[in-house]
Amino acid sequence: MALPGASEVFRAVYGCWCLALGRPGAIDLFDRSDAGFFRSFFAAVLVLPAFILSDVANGAAGWMDGGPLAWISYVLRYGIYWLVFPVAACVMAEKIGVLDRILDFLVPLNWITLPFGYLFCFLYVVGAGDGPLADLSSSLSVFAWIGMLFLMFRWARQLLGVSPLMAVGFVLADELFSTLTYLLLESIAAGS
Repeated sequence: MALPGASEVFRAVYGCWCLALGRPGAIDLFDRSDAGFFRSFFAAVLVLPAFILSDVANGAAGWMDGGPLAWISYVLRYGIYWLVFPVAACVMAEKIGVLDRILDFLVPLNWITLPFGYLFCFLYVVGAGDGPLADLSSSLSVFAWIGMLFLMFRWARQLLGVSPLMAVGFVLADELFSTLTYLLLESIAAGS
């Protein structure tokens, strides 16, 4: 499978912006085919430097000192973190009868991680210091996180056509499954 070209990446990020603004036809900026879905995971590669820099800024990059196995463990945890929610979302979508629209939701969701990942990275790096700028950065990161959750909720409602309660279920599933899986894998890695 080919990697997405620069034009597809820029179109997808622009599509996220248009979708966030509620512009008609924004969803058509995404390749929502099976191949486009798998290419949307390339966002994980593009945003990885932001995740690493955020870990370093927050003192959570102990794996960097652990040698090759620690690096491999980190990459595996990161990859599994990216895969857990799409699998859970597909199961949920099948149970409620919207599996045919799941790629309309998951493809933009993968790509939105790219701009938000770098925004959070910037806020975490600034927030790692002291003073009023660090305090402001911490507050802004909370608002950015809430904004991302709101977009996810709105996109679940709009793109999957589900009720508000089901949209909340998708948001909670993403937060719970991804976070719990990552923490579980981190605990296993720390114990080995």
